[in-house]
Amino acid sequence: MLVISLGYFYLFQKNNSLKFGNWYLIIAVLLGALATTFVSLTLNFGTVIGASTIGLLGSFIPKNFFGKNEGKQLRTAIYCGTFIGMCQPLAENHYLLICFASFLGGIVYCLSLQNLNGFGGKLGTIAFTGVCLAIFSLYIFVF
Repeated sequence: MLVISLGYFYLFQKNNSLKFGNWYLIIAVLLGALATTFVSLTLNFGTVIGASTIGLLGSFIPKNFFGKNEGKQLRTAIYCGTFIGMCQPLAENHYLLICFASFLGGIVYCLSLQNLNGFGGKLGTIAFTGVCLAIFSLYIFVF
């Protein structure tokens, strides 16, 4: 998490601005995470089968769904959400933790749209950052 924060600081210094992406991508990350959690925990398919099922269903979104290449970003955001949805249940209210983590992960995803193109492991790192931020903030403010 420290490395990605330093990377954003470097990119902010280089570009003098961080542009925020579209709001519907945050909702796509949220839906991908919740659907993966539902399939893996409630339907008992397992995390890998749940993530691959939701990723496969998300791949059927047309490339020009909202506009030019917006469907491609939507598919990628759903797939990023599947990584968040693969978290193991930590508490009774696991769905609330997934919602909070995917909201934070969606914000990080929207911030990284213009800056981290071509980096491998971007979606997994974004998901890890969202989950870490959610658990850390819950630990600081709730417990």
